[in-house]
Amino acid sequence: MEKRQRILAIEAHPDDLAYFYGGYIAKMAAEGHDIRVLTITNGDQSTCDPALSSHDIVAILKKEHARAMEIVGVKDQRFLDGFTNHFMFSSETQLKLREVLIREIREYKPDTVITFDIADVFEENPDHRLLARVGLQAASFAAYPLVHPEQLRQGLKPHFTGRMLLAPTKQPNVYIEISGDPLEKKKAAGAAYKSQLDLMFSELKYRAETMGLKPDLDDLSPQDLWESVCESMAEETAMAGNEYYALHKDIAPRIKLMQAEAFRMQYLGAMEKIHEYLPKEYRIL
Repeated sequence: MEKRQRILAIEAHPDDLAYFYGGYIAKMAAEGHDIRVLTITNGDQSTCDPALSSHDIVAILKKEHARAMEIVGVKDQRFLDGFTNHFMFSSETQLKLREVLIREIREYKPDTVITFDIADVFEENPDHRLLARVGLQAASFAAYPLVHPEQLRQGLKPHFTGRMLLAPTKQPNVYIEISGDPLEKKKAAGAAYKSQLDLMFSELKYRAETMGLKPDLDDLSPQDLWESVCESMAEETAMAGNEYYALHKDIAPRIKLMQAEAFRMQYLGAMEKIHEYLPKEYRIL
């Protein structure tokens, strides 16, 4: 195995990792790399069912999340306290989140931090947009000793994160093959979030009805729909990846992609400024 990596995945909600890059995480876990998952909120509004309370959906999601993490092979996972789903608008809350994430990065010392893509200007979810910005800042600022110097007095040291992987993204520059076991684990992990598949299924139906449409979903379960979409997205992403690598042959894999996930890989500081001039191994996963 190549150098054992330390990967810090920071998700806004309990299901983000599984749906956006569960295949990559399953692949890296199976290869023996160290992975820690931080979940910022508990998803206490993640339902369209008026019969469920916030307490109900939080309890459901915690069980589903534990099962999903088990499926993809993540053993180091925890929720952060004090951050509320969809209500992290104040500057005080955002600065506190950045402080907490800087501490987490200095404690864990990751090679790679995964979070949302700040370049996705059409993202509707405020938590995703916030974490894209604050996560990137935290990964960068964790290197500077005068940013939260109190953490250094408590025994932590500055940490230079190697790179960011940003997903989902409209501007991918790296594609990962996930066919076989990683994709099967991604499908199973996504299916573990039954509450969220029910939410997405209901939302699809109700929004279509608002527009006067009647999607033919009667003979399709939410899990069947998820597995079909997951397969299709992986195949479409692989096609896009093959087209990308046809234009970037110097970093192309030897074998064409079959089913894939995509990221925008970004370095930090001076590394990002010169990354195009670095050797191939710095520009691939």
